[in-house]
Amino acid sequence: MPVIVHKSDDHVIDVNRAFADLLGYSLPEARTLGPRQFVHPSLIEEHDRGHTQLINGEQLGLSADVDLVRKDGGVIRVKVNKSVARHNAETVVMTVIEGVAQQG
Repeated sequence: MPVIVHKSDDHVIDVNRAFADLLGYSLPEARTLGPRQFVHPSLIEEHDRGHTQLINGEQLGLSADVDLVRKDGGVIRVKVNKSVARHNAETVVMTVIEGVAQQG
């Protein structure tokens, strides 16, 4: 399953190979991306709103269908589940992609 873990400021901590492959990047390239670079531009406001709710503790988890932009410019619709973990003063968001709903 594709997974990305990033800090509250969207700085990527790590991604797995499945995530990189899904978006058409090499693993080192994928590790330099932030969500704002692969979430479809039409969904950035929605992404930011959900992200803020997770970080602020207003929600414990979030599930949604999201359009992602691949390296080649293609758009895929995926089902994501996001959760937050807190360790000491650091907050991280883990996003697991459960499946591709539609490729375009």
